[in-house]
Amino acid sequence: MKIKKSTFIGSLVTCSLAFGALGVAASNGIQDIEAALDSNISFKVNGLSWTPKSEAGDKLIALVYEGNVYLPVSTTAEALGANVSLNVSNKVVSITNSGGGKSSGSNNNSSAGSEDSSKSSSSSNSSTSGSIKMTGTDAQMIVKLQKESIALIKMYGKALKTGSTSEFDKYIESKVIENAEIDFFDRGKQYQKDKFKTKVKGLIAANDKKTLTKYADQLINIKSADFKVISMNDKTKISKSYKAVYYPQGWTGSFGVNLSFVFSPQKDGNGDFYLGDLYFN
Repeated sequence: MKIKKSTFIGSLVTCSLAFGALGVAASNGIQDIEAALDSNISFKVNGLSWTPKSEAGDKLIALVYEGNVYLPVSTTAEALGANVSLNVSNKVVSITNSGGGKSSGSNNNSSAGSEDSSKSSSSSNSSTSGSIKMTGTDAQMIVKLQKESIALIKMYGKALKTGSTSEFDKYIESKVIENAEIDFFDRGKQYQKDKFKTKVKGLIAANDKKTLTKYADQLINIKSADFKVISMNDKTKISKSYKAVYYPQGWTGSFGVNLSFVFSPQKDGNGDFYLGDLYFN
C-alpha cells in the first residue's frame, strides 16, 4: 500500500473481519455474510470491566456471526498487551505477544481489582524524578501536554525517516514511571518502546520511501499553530488520560496521528498522578 494524498496507512484502525468491502463469493476468498451488532454484549479483561473503543474514542459494538463474537483485531490485541501488524499485500494480520501479559485498561470503567500478584514490585522503578506529573486544571494540563505532543510528533517523523526509535526510547525512560499503584495500568517502559518500534517498522515496510519521507517531513516540521486538537479523554479514580490528534496537511480522517497520555498514581506514593503509559495509536 502506498501513501497517496489523504490515503496514508497510519494504523490498523478497523482490521476486523475483512480487509476490504465484502462482495459476493468469488475466487478471491471474499463473500457476503449476514451478521448483527449486539450492544448488549459486555467485556471483561483479567476480571475487570473493559469497553472496546475505536481510535476516535467511540465505543465499539460486538459483531455476532454464527454464534461467534467479533471485535477489531487492533483493539482486542491492545487490551491483551499484544502488538499487531498488517501486511497489506499478502493480507496477513500478525499478532505478537509482547511478553508483558498486561491489558491496557485505558478504556476500563471499573475500579475493581487492585494488583497482579504475579508481578514483582522489585523489578519496577519507583522514582518519579523527571517524569510528567498531573498538575493544575485539565485546561492547564492540555497546554502542558500540547508542548509534549509536538516534541513527540517530531520524534515520530524522525523515526519514520531514519528507522531509529532511540530518541523515543530515551523519552520513555525519562518521562514515564513504572510501578503504578494499580499494576493493571503498568505495562512497563519496554512494552511502550517495543510498541512504538513495531508501529514505525510497519509503516516503513508498508509505504514507499519517497512519499513516506514527504509525510515524515510534515511531522518533523510541525508548529504549535498547526496543532490544537488535544483533550481530556477519560477520567476515573485510578486513571486519567488525554488524547492528542494531529492531521498533517494532505492527510485527513483516520490517517492522522493519534497520541495518548495515561496518568496513574504511583504505588506507595501520596496519590499524585504521573505519566505511566504513552502510545501512538
